[in-house]
Amino acid sequence: MRIWNLPVTGGLALLIATPLAAPAQTDTLVVRAPPDAAPASAVSLAAGERIAVWVDSGVEVEERGAGPGPVGEAMVGEVIARFGTSGAFAWPRRPVVWIAPAAGALAFDVNAYPAHRARGAAEVAVLRLGPLGAPPPAGFERPILQLDRVPGGVRARWADRAGFGVEPATLTLELTTSHGTVYELGPWVRPGRDDVILPLPPTGLALPPGVHTLTATIEDRLGGESPPATIRFDTP
Repeated sequence: MRIWNLPVTGGLALLIATPLAAPAQTDTLVVRAPPDAAPASAVSLAAGERIAVWVDSGVEVEERGAGPGPVGEAMVGEVIARFGTSGAFAWPRRPVVWIAPAAGALAFDVNAYPAHRARGAAEVAVLRLGPLGAPPPAGFERPILQLDRVPGGVRARWADRAGFGVEPATLTLELTTSHGTVYELGPWVRPGRDDVILPLPPTGLALPPGVHTLTATIEDRLGGESPPATIRFDTP
């Protein structure tokens, strides 16, 4: 079996650690330290609403030896959250897409007690994405996907360019046979975090002789879809 690549413009990009400049519809919450009796910064969400959140922290802690903060799983001075009547929980340090399990308020605070002598503030940017399946937001680069030939198959590898990560479960493949029949396929090997090696021809699919075309796309956690990547391969 022979496999060869069609060009993929630009190749794979490296992971961008933070999102691009925030679009106009982003809400920025200022979370000040130390926590006191003032209400925590919060955003009201509908059930099933998706939000993209990233944190830019300027909090400094003078007395880290004063013990753990209210949330033991988070470092003192980091941003923590609570939703509705839930207890406080650690908030991810990296940009994240979060889905509201019910209607309620998502509130942010600083993981510190007065004895920690924390000062400064963190800015929490919240971008509303709508329900699952809503169009991706403008202003963020799409992920990139590349197909490379390997012995006996093809390697699909992907990279995030918006900062929120790629969702491997969204890998979608379209196979057009030498006779023009089109198959919509999921991956026939479980994808890893960054790539997957797929044997060719696909498992359980009998192909006619000739040259076939495989096209793949994947989505990031914002819902942005990669440009399609394509290879051709033949079967005797």
